[in-house]
Amino acid sequence: MDDEYAGIADVYDAWCLEVQEDIGFYVGMCVGTTTPVVELAAGTGRIAIPIAESGFDVIAVDRSEAMLAQLRDKAPALDCRLGDLRAPGLDDRYDRVLIPFRSLLHLRDDAERLEALRAARDLLTDEGYLAFDVFSPTPEDIAATQGIWFHRDSGARERADWHRADGTTRVEVELRGRTTTLVLHPAPAAHWLELVERAGLEVITAWGGFDGEPVRADGTGDLVVVAQPA
Repeated sequence: MDDEYAGIADVYDAWCLEVQEDIGFYVGMCVGTTTPVVELAAGTGRIAIPIAESGFDVIAVDRSEAMLAQLRDKAPALDCRLGDLRAPGLDDRYDRVLIPFRSLLHLRDDAERLEALRAARDLLTDEGYLAFDVFSPTPEDIAATQGIWFHRDSGARERADWHRADGTTRVEVELRGRTTTLVLHPAPAAHWLELVERAGLEVITAWGGFDGEPVRADGTGDLVVVAQPA
């Protein structure tokens, strides 16, 4: 895959400044760990840095060297590794593996999704936990935002084209003269839960948001999953 984030790595933090609702959840997931916490698709450290500041050792893995460069500048002591969701490049086993901020949506099909979920499972200790979140647009999301440029408080502009003919979602981002296009691949909640089980994991909890909301009956909206090796 190309590095879609290279063009916005230096403005990524500003773009995501308003996204706060998941930080407490992922920090809380680290309680009780006896090993370093592994964050896959760690980006510039929006989650990894608060985890480290809470006293946990963190291994931050990302496939974008541009994003990791930003993370290293902000947190030079953090253990940053270049690696892919499907091939993290780690050999040990860990009590916590985290994949925040809908990063699994970058995977194009079930083959890639299963490869990534199995790679995460293979990093876990027998009693370890994988936590991740994904998203599929609700009918309300589509009605309100389809094809419309949305202005964030940060100054960023976003435009989403949901459910294109090829099944993808295209998100365009502009901020401070930087632009990029992200191509995402949403799937219904039930499908993700099936993939988790096919990957050799047992779903421990599944919510429709970070405050423990139920998963929507139509499978759209947020999905937050905690799983263990089966």
